[in-house]
Amino acid sequence: MDDIYVPTVFHRYNRSLRGVLIDNQPWLVARELGYLIREQVDAYVLRLDEDLFREARLVTGGGEEVVLLVSDYGAFHVMHRFRDPEHRQMRMWITGHVLPTLRDQGRVPAGLPKRMLAKGEGRSLAVLDWQGEYWVPMGEVPRLMREERRGRWWRRE
Repeated sequence: MDDIYVPTVFHRYNRSLRGVLIDNQPWLVARELGYLIREQVDAYVLRLDEDLFREARLVTGGGEEVVLLVSDYGAFHVMHRFRDPEHRQMRMWITGHVLPTLRDQGRVPAGLPKRMLAKGEGRSLAVLDWQGEYWVPMGEVPRLMREERRGRWWRRE
């Protein structure tokens, strides 16, 4: 556990979920996943198979922190254990946004599409950078059109 990782921070319901890519595998901070599903999951995560969780040091604003991480499969196991109707939306957000963004942080050969996060005054928006153009999910277009009328500006980070 000598390596220190810089996490990617995702936001949902005004709460953050940090994730890192370690050896081309996405890992999520277990405690923050628990905050999102309104459960204390640390003790449960420690009872999972050893390949589904690990400890790692993450860079924070004040230095570094040792956290308990859960793999993508472990995260789904946790959400299945603490069943709630909202977990379906959480699973869709994790599989459609969080995990692809983390996986894209690995080496992406030139010419292939790469996911990026556009941040504006409101929510973040996942876009695809491909052939020098930004592509937006079709389901987000109506929301963007409404916000464009209000004068919202987007910037790439």
